[in-house]
Amino acid sequence: MILATTLALLLAASPQQPAAAAAPDGRDVCGGGLSIHVADAPGTPANNVKLETFEATSPADPCAHNIDPNELIRITQLVRPLAIKAFAESQASFGVMIRYTLTADKPATFNMQVAQAPSSEQERLTGFYRQASDLKDFHATSGTMYVVLQFNITPALPGKHPKAG
Repeated sequence: MILATTLALLLAASPQQPAAAAAPDGRDVCGGGLSIHVADAPGTPANNVKLETFEATSPADPCAHNIDPNELIRITQLVRPLAIKAFAESQASFGVMIRYTLTADKPATFNMQVAQAPSSEQERLTGFYRQASDLKDFHATSGTMYVVLQFNITPALPGKHPKAG
């Protein structure tokens, strides 16, 4: 709930993008989509699991307007706890990047890339992959939308992880 409120406030309080400037070929130019910083809530368990990047981009809409902001909130509310649960007890440093490809009329597709994870993390990575890839009920309002979440994992501090449940 705190995360949803924080994200909603960040979206509402962020400066409005200026009206899209037209490129010489008539297309709108807004930049590289939408990038959001989602701060950890105070007292968040698993301080070793950081959501470093949260981006939404669309080849058909460079301004990334073809997704409901509530859908972005829902994605973080569902995926972030999965990452925390999966990696809270990790004893290694590595990166996990996931991408959901959203359309208006089909279930989302899922891709995951891992950087520098030792083989000792394979079970955690497999569990996270299975749970995150099962989340398919995300949709763009039109066209195709890519939502990328990048997590950086560091070794857990003794006694600082949530209890397995």
